[in-house]
Amino acid sequence: MPGKQDAIELLKSLEEKWQEKWREERVFEADPDPAKKPFFVTFPYPYVNARPHLGSAFTVLRVDITARFKRMQGYNVLFPQGWHATGGPIAAAAIRLRDGDEKIISNLKSMGVPDDEIDKFKDPAYWVYYFTRKWKEDLQRYGMSIDWRREFYTTSLNPYYSKFVEWQYLRLRDKGLISKGKHPVVWCPREKKVVGDHDRPDEYAGISPVEAVIIKFEDDEGVKYPALTFRPETIYGVTNLWVRPDHKYLVAEVDGETWIINNYMSEELQDQDHSVKITGEISGKSLVGRTVRNPVTGEWVPILPASFVDPELGTGIVMSVPAHAPFDYIALEDLKKSPQLLREYGIEPSLLESLKPRPLIRVEGYSEIPARDAVRRRNIRSQDEREKLEDATKEIYSKEYHTGILTDITGQWAGRKVSDVKEDITNWLVSQGVALRVYTLPSRVYCRCGARTHVKIVSDQWFLLYSKQEWKALAHKLVNRMNFYPENLREIFHKNIDWLRDWACTHKNELGTPLPWDPDWVVESLSDSTIYMAYYTIAKYTQHPEEYNIRPEQLKPELFDYVFLGEGSPDQVASSTGIRKELIEEMRREFLYWYPLDLRISGKDLIVNHLTFFIFHHAAIFPEELWPRGIGVNGWVLVAGEKMSKSKGNFILLRDALERWGADATRWAEVLAGADAGLDDANFEPSVAEASAEELVSWLNFAVSSYGSGRDDRRSIDDWFESVLNRTIEEVTREMEKTNYKSALVKAYYNMQAHYKWYVKRAGTPNKELLKKYIEYITLMIAPFAPHLAEEVWSRLGKKGFISLAPWPEPDVSKIKPEAEIAENIIKNLLEDIREIKKFVKDARKAKIIIASNWKYDFIKLIKLEREKGSNLNTAIRTAIQSLPPDLRREASRLIPVIRQKPEVLRLVVDRDVEAKAIREASEFISREAGLESVEVYFEEEYPPGKKTPLPGKPAILLEK
Repeated sequence: MPGKQDAIELLKSLEEKWQEKWREERVFEADPDPAKKPFFVTFPYPYVNARPHLGSAFTVLRVDITARFKRMQGYNVLFPQGWHATGGPIAAAAIRLRDGDEKIISNLKSMGVPDDEIDKFKDPAYWVYYFTRKWKEDLQRYGMSIDWRREFYTTSLNPYYSKFVEWQYLRLRDKGLISKGKHPVVWCPREKKVVGDHDRPDEYAGISPVEAVIIKFEDDEGVKYPALTFRPETIYGVTNLWVRPDHKYLVAEVDGETWIINNYMSEELQDQDHSVKITGEISGKSLVGRTVRNPVTGEWVPILPASFVDPELGTGIVMSVPAHAPFDYIALEDLKKSPQLLREYGIEPSLLESLKPRPLIRVEGYSEIPARDAVRRRNIRSQDEREKLEDATKEIYSKEYHTGILTDITGQWAGRKVSDVKEDITNWLVSQGVALRVYTLPSRVYCRCGARTHVKIVSDQWFLLYSKQEWKALAHKLVNRMNFYPENLREIFHKNIDWLRDWACTHKNELGTPLPWDPDWVVESLSDSTIYMAYYTIAKYTQHPEEYNIRPEQLKPELFDYVFLGEGSPDQVASSTGIRKELIEEMRREFLYWYPLDLRISGKDLIVNHLTFFIFHHAAIFPEELWPRGIGVNGWVLVAGEKMSKSKGNFILLRDALERWGADATRWAEVLAGADAGLDDANFEPSVAEASAEELVSWLNFAVSSYGSGRDDRRSIDDWFESVLNRTIEEVTREMEKTNYKSALVKAYYNMQAHYKWYVKRAGTPNKELLKKYIEYITLMIAPFAPHLAEEVWSRLGKKGFISLAPWPEPDVSKIKPEAEIAENIIKNLLEDIREIKKFVKDARKAKIIIASNWKYDFIKLIKLEREKGSNLNTAIRTAIQSLPPDLRREASRLIPVIRQKPEVLRLVVDRDVEAKAIREASEFISREAGLESVEVYFEEEYPPGKKTPLPGKPAILLEK
């Protein structure tokens, strides 16, 4: 057995060897072949401002496994790859580098950029050229089965792709799906630009503007104390206002009124067409103790201090509704228990005692004061327990919004559901002049430049009109037709489509494609990345002028109209563009061969934006028969149980992983981290990668040394192993089709390893032909996961061609024998039971195995049949007892407690003759393994009745000295 480092070095040498052979033979270059069914799979093109890390490597690995699996199933597979450079991050990083930003320099050095090359990154274009090259190097070394002829990058740096984006936007404009309008956007005040998801750190993706209400409380001098709320209906339950005493507030003239407000909201209001003029400052501490009038109820309520208030969220002033807001409830309780704090702020304890929660929403399952219920259930002791309080808040707000009924305290709104009346209350408050609508962000969101963003209303921005109901209807229709992995994504996408609002699709001062009719704007990073899968089908022509002699200016809209939509004629397009008619027709045939896209696999972070846009744009532009067929999603990658972070020292670049463990061991460990479809995060363990290298080399050595050895005769245990092998192929294929790759690998390799060990233990020497099949089938099934190792095994076994192109194993269903498998499970259980009993009968030398009476088998089989029909266990037992002759019913009733205690007998029932034959044939094996001198087998009717009751699949065991 080689050591870990020896194993890793061996794997690395095999990777170099087979990658070179794949390149020489152009194994993964895919061209139309009418004799083969196509399969088109893609991975979202990555943003090329850094090298790939284990997270992006995890998702692209799932794509590669899919491509390799489908290729082995006989499909003509297209797996292309492009690179994304559109947007602000690269341009911003180049500017920061020009300013001498040490963090940018440090990041570049950490990714292996030489010192003498760093200056070149002051040009944004150099980032694109450098990191597309590094991504390609890393993915090739990782063993990706990509057709590299179709590679391209985005932005005007690639005028060929820009022409494709221009065509898309002309089509969308002609369909009335783009307009210039007034909309709320996430805005960076430092860079003066709209901040899309790609312009933010990942943790802020998907956070969009939401509508809120500012309600204006007022003191006796007419000064306004504005409180932002998402629950305007709770104005009727306000007992006080909260401020942060250690914060400086602003005094401002807002639309002609004097407001006390924070800096954040002053900027947000200015950017939403309000007049804001700062006239002074005031400390939060000096606000404590003032009283203000509730503009709806007319009551005067005090301003109190609270540490939970985030002074730069909302307006920095919070209205307190302790009956329905857990933070408010516990903050009041905290104050009551803090006499020193009360003295510091000059607050009389009697004032707090008078502030009783005011119930205004009735919810089933809660008392009059739901906030108190939620706090007590979680045993929350103070307002510092933010996580628990936020959880309680979500619970209460959701329940009250969806099922809450307003009480009499709300006057004209009493008796109505919160969800039905919320908008009416907002309109009424605004009409009374005591409130205004604003857009804000529900939590802090930062731009990649480091600035905190806010919501701005822009009037000269170009928007994609995702709010159009006709467009939404088309998107819903597409979702209904698609395959999703896992299936529960379908409902998530339907909700996203309903939720999505108009989207700012252009930015300024960024890398990108200029909008064809308004070139001062460029199409932003998510908006140019929606249907580019179609471009892959012709990129081998358009991206290679040295071969096809196509110039960017020849890629006119009419060319794309014909190639992608069949509009116009080849003659007209040839005349208009100067491209040869034969080449135009070839591009059209190529597109129609590969489209529609079969599967797009992505991380879960792209569900809310990119993948939903991908659906919208395909539905808008292409005919239904060309709509994409499937989406697969996976979670993020943790390393050693924690989110990857440079500060934690667990941030691993793919390059470094490949250097430490090699490609196949890294791939293997990534799959074992949790590569099934779904939203759960995977957990990559470095120790697993190290162990995987030894595991893989061990399989190579075993396969090569064992292939062709074994005995020629056939035994009954061989039937069991052959059945397990074929059933495993069936199950693994099913998991692969669902993109559940961890489950597939565990079943294909680890479970089969365990079965093989048992087989060798039972058989002594394996059957020669079965051992060959085992080695071949396992190597074939692990080929998508560890392709270099699998190629080497295949070659050393004397097989011709590449395993990457070898047929995926087909299960021989005639060899799957459930009774043989059940019988062997009975043997395993029997051996375990004997060993367990031997702990108490230490000197036992003999075992007597008593097999149940024949009628019990019919009885258990009938119970099993009734359960399979849908009956519960009790009903199934009653039905089975009624079918017995009267003289057996009493005896059968004595079995019922045993069946309830050991329901596994329903899974272990086979014909008695099969069970008896298996036990008798295995008696010598059982005797040897259990350390006994002999094992004798009896039928129940041949043996005197005893205390133990044999059941089908669970024979009675008697040990004797």
